[in-house]
Amino acid sequence: FIGVLLFVRFSFLHGYEVGLNHWNIFNSLPLHLCGISSIVCIIIMFNYNQSLFEYIVLLGIPSAVHSILTPQFIHGWDGYYFYDFYLTHGGILLIPLYLTVVFGHKIRRDSWKTAFINGLILAAIIGILNIIIGVFYGTFSNYMYLCTAPIADNPLLLTSQWPYYIPMIIFFMFIHVMIVFYIYKLIGKVSK
Repeated sequence: FIGVLLFVRFSFLHGYEVGLNHWNIFNSLPLHLCGISSIVCIIIMFNYNQSLFEYIVLLGIPSAVHSILTPQFIHGWDGYYFYDFYLTHGGILLIPLYLTVVFGHKIRRDSWKTAFINGLILAAIIGILNIIIGVFYGTFSNYMYLCTAPIADNPLLLTSQWPYYIPMIIFFMFIHVMIVFYIYKLIGKVSK
């Protein structure tokens, strides 16, 4: 049910954006960390995969928490956008916790390294896609906030000057991965 709900939400969002003439290649592709995490959540609810589970636990949970605490509504927050934002990020928090508590899934000992490295590789790929979109359309997209700092009022973002905020994001991504990993270790959810 949760997987179906998130799939319907994902499909409806794009139809809603098209219907309001808000859909564009610069903002609407699910290429932010939370957009990718929402797709991973849909996939994992239908076909469990250990690597995807570790991704959603170690990268998805921190990104969803930060998004909820310091929201940035790309298309505004009128109408369905407001509900979609919280439904999406709530789902990104719910699914790894549900799989942990109800099904007893654990993360592996070296999952923090894999998640951090995969996050960096993912950021590099998204950065290249931002450039490709810029070359073909004359304006760069800003997926994963690699071209312009997020406008959200996040206390961890000490500067918004490009490219100086990017190493800060990477540093705090590492810290958050480690915090979630050690919480899982503390509650006995890291496999030996």
